Amino acid sequence: MLAGHYSAALVAKAVAPRAPLWSLFAAAQAVDIAWALLVLAGIEHFRLDPTLPSNPLDLYHMPYTHGLPATFAWAAAAYLAARAWVGDSRVALALAAVTASHWLLDWLVHRPDLPLWGDAHKVGLALWDRPWLAWWVELGFVVASGAVLLRAASSRRRAAWVIGALVLLHLVSLSPLALTSPATFAVMALTLYAALAAAAWRLEPESRA
Repeated sequence: MLAGHYSAALVAKAVAPRAPLWSLFAAAQAVDIAWALLVLAGIEHFRLDPTLPSNPLDLYHMPYTHGLPATFAWAAAAYLAARAWVGDSRVALALAAVTASHWLLDWLVHRPDLPLWGDAHKVGLALWDRPWLAWWVELGFVVASGAVLLRAASSRRRAAWVIGALVLLHLVSLSPLALTSPATFAVMALTLYAALAAAAWRLEPESRA
C-alpha cells in the first residue's frame, strides 16, 4: 500500500486542523521511513521476488519497524515528539494515530509478514495476492478520506489538489518498477516519501478549526 497510507493523514487533517499536513504525511510513512533506513543499515531485510503478484517484495525480516509492539512504540514516540514540538494534545494524538494506522493498513494488504511479537507469529490478509482487489480497496480509502477532508477544508481547491495528487500516485503505482536491489528500492522509497511530504507542505489546505 502506498497512496492508501495517506488516507489516515487526510482524515487526521480534518479532525485536527492545526496539524501540518506535511507532518501527517510523514507520520503516515514514518514506519516505512524507519524500515528503509534499517534496510540500508543492514538491520532489517527483504528480498525481491518478481514472481509475487502486485509487487516483488518478500518482507521476511522487519521486527523493529513492522512488528505490532514496535508500532505502539513508534506511535508513542510520535505523540511525545509532537507534544514537545507544538504542545497541542489533539495534534499529538492525531500524529500518533496516523503513525499507528500504518500497521493496520499494512495488515489488510501484506502477506503474512507482520510480526505480532519479536519476529514470529506473522499475520496479514494478503490482499496483495489479489492485485485488482487490493488496488480498488486502496483507491476506496483515498477517495473516502478525501471526501472527509473536502468537507472540513475551507480551502477546497487546495484540498482537491492534494486528493488529486494521491489519486494520480495510485494510478502510477500500476506501472511495474525495474528494481535491481533492496538498497535501490529503499533509496527510491525515501526519496518518494520526502517528495510527498514536501508536496503536502506546498499544498497545505486551510481547515476550519
